[in-house]
Amino acid sequence: MKNLRYILVLCSILVSLSLSAQQQSAMRINEYLVTNTNDFQDDFGQQNAWIELFNTSYGTVDIGGCYLSNDPNNLKKYVIPRGDVMTKIKPRQHVLFWADEQPFRGTFHVNFNLLDSDVIYFVSSDGRTIIDQIKVQKNLPENVSYGRTN
Repeated sequence: MKNLRYILVLCSILVSLSLSAQQQSAMRINEYLVTNTNDFQDDFGQQNAWIELFNTSYGTVDIGGCYLSNDPNNLKKYVIPRGDVMTKIKPRQHVLFWADEQPFRGTFHVNFNLLDSDVIYFVSSDGRTIIDQIKVQKNLPENVSYGRTN
């Protein structure tokens, strides 16, 4: 009887943990800026195009191992590194990626730019499943971002 109680407690803990763990599919490409001359600066003091991902869920989502791409024939163009604490996106929060073609600058600097992009893809860690995509509007004025309304 005592063992049964321990098993029930353990099961309830595991169920609550699995319910709080959210899926990568909760992430959305929320906003982007193609031409940045007077907007956010990266950690090197540079102003570049950026892509914002938003966690639509009420649980933390780890996007490590997912991909960002601007090429439908290469959905694995930029892999978001695993093991970076900053890739664990808190509930209802966002993260910014710099589209500056300088991935050597760190986790949040991708290897493509938005001027050469027609579509941005956010791809699951399996490298095949497109979680979200958004068409890039290149005719936006400088420092005007495109944000989703839904």
